[in-house]
Amino acid sequence: MTLIDAPAPRFSISPNALILLAVCVGLGWAVASGIPPVGVITFAFVAAAWVFSVGIHEFGHALTAYKAGDTTIVEKGYLTLDPLKYSDLATTIVIPLVALALGGIGFPGGAVYLREDLMRSRGWRSLASLAGPLGTLVVLIAIAAALPFVASPPLRHALALLAFLQATAFVLNLLPVPGLDGYGVLRPFLPDGVRAKMIKIERIGVLLLFALIFFVPGVSDLIFKAALTITDLLGVPRAAIGDGWRTFRFWGS
Repeated sequence: MTLIDAPAPRFSISPNALILLAVCVGLGWAVASGIPPVGVITFAFVAAAWVFSVGIHEFGHALTAYKAGDTTIVEKGYLTLDPLKYSDLATTIVIPLVALALGGIGFPGGAVYLREDLMRSRGWRSLASLAGPLGTLVVLIAIAAALPFVASPPLRHALALLAFLQATAFVLNLLPVPGLDGYGVLRPFLPDGVRAKMIKIERIGVLLLFALIFFVPGVSDLIFKAALTITDLLGVPRAAIGDGWRTFRFWGS
């Protein structure tokens, strides 16, 4: 089957994505209204919105891969924003939620399985990897642009924290670490022998990065500084991020 004969991509949003979006809107309204318990609701809002943003990240990968020639994307349901299609228990749920709750880091999550052998060039394979972080960047810019128009301080603080989490995810995803998108951008241009040797490392790359961030002094500080530089450039107030973080970590109050 050629790309010309490929089925048209299905851009319809899945019911699961619509439900998650409705949950985000409802929780956002509850945060803005100050409905107690404020900390718990803020945590739920940020977590739900984070999961939805991961879907946008993965949609970016999927759409670009489809344009590159991987028509299996359609039958896998990757173009519907369905969070269940992007889910992997360890890398999508457990590790990101632990990183989110303990360290305030938007750890890379989500999983789409792309057929690079169907993509028509190395450039397209590289672009398919880059498209995910670009989706994260779009979400970050959208949140930053909306912040000045949010009248409710609690919701503004929660959104500022969410913007910061997007910035940390953007920074992390661009690292050239096997298993992350930054390495995926480079991988198509590496010699075959090098790519073959790195396959095993790719499988544990995310776990190694998690260990470095949380157990090696100074690593998390570098991530935070890079993320704060991005949010500063976009006009996201650091004070609002801090207020959002303190409310989000309701168990530490």
